[in-house]
This record gives sequence, structure tokens and C-alpha cells, in this order.
Amino acid sequence: MQKKIIVISLAALMSFTFCACHTGASNDAQAKADSLKAAQPEVPKKNTDFIQPPDTDYSGDYTDRYKNGVIKFTGFFRFGKRHGQWMAFYINGEKWSECFYDKGLKHGASRVYFPNGVPQFTGWYKNDLKDSVWTFYDTLGKVTDVKYYRKDLEITNPNPHP
Repeated sequence: MQKKIIVISLAALMSFTFCACHTGASNDAQAKADSLKAAQPEVPKKNTDFIQPPDTDYSGDYTDRYKNGVIKFTGFFRFGKRHGQWMAFYINGEKWSECFYDKGLKHGASRVYFPNGVPQFTGWYKNDLKDSVWTFYDTLGKVTDVKYYRKDLEITNPNPHP
């Protein structure tokens, strides 16, 4: 009788161990599948606001409009690259942003506005990199932050000389 109890206990223990190992293997397989899925690059969603010239050599004005006729983007292409002042507008006609380009690179003043027309931030680009003073505002126009950049890197001490 005692031998029968030991055999049943041993069988139950082995069965429990097998089930626990099997569940762990399943969890390991799921973890591996999840990690492989996370490692795959996310496919970017199509940007419907991406601005393309009619052809790569195009030079001239560019205007895109919303379905209601309000201007969405306006600017100039020079040899297929943005050049000069570019502006974007909200669907209600309020200015959304204003930026300057030189041969396809952001270069000069940049301003982005809230839908109510108040500036959201202002700053400067130099060869497509943030440069100089960037000022950030709340929706009422009050300055919330000022940051300094050089070659797209934020600097903490813009004036190192006393």
C-alpha cells in the first residue's frame, strides 16, 4: 500500500513537473516571438502632407490646397528642392508654420503657431540643424521655455565667456 502511494505521488509529481515545464516552454516561445516582433522596424505610416515637386528639376511656385479651397502649403522649388519661404496653414486658414529653406535644407527663421494664431515656438535652423535661441510659448503667448542649440544639440551655457 505504501509502495502504491509513493508510485502515485511520484507520477503526480512528474506530471506536474512536465506541465510546468511545458507551460514555461510555451511562455519562452511566446517571449521569443514577442521579442522578434518588437525587433522588427515599424513601417512608417504614409505622410499625406509630404510635399513633392512635380519633377526633380522643377523650379517655380508651389501651392497645395485643402478640399475646401483653403491653402495648405505654399512655397517655392528651385531645381526640385524647397527654397526660400515656405508656409503651412490650418484648414481654417490660420497660419500653422513658416520656415525658410536653402537648397532643400531648413536655413533661417522658423515659426510654428497654435490653431488660435499664437506662436507655439520660434527658432533658427542652420543647414537643417537647430541653431541659436529657441523660444517656446503656451497657448496664451506666454514664454514657457527658452533653449539654446548649436548643430542640433541643446547647449546649457550659450555664453561661456564672462
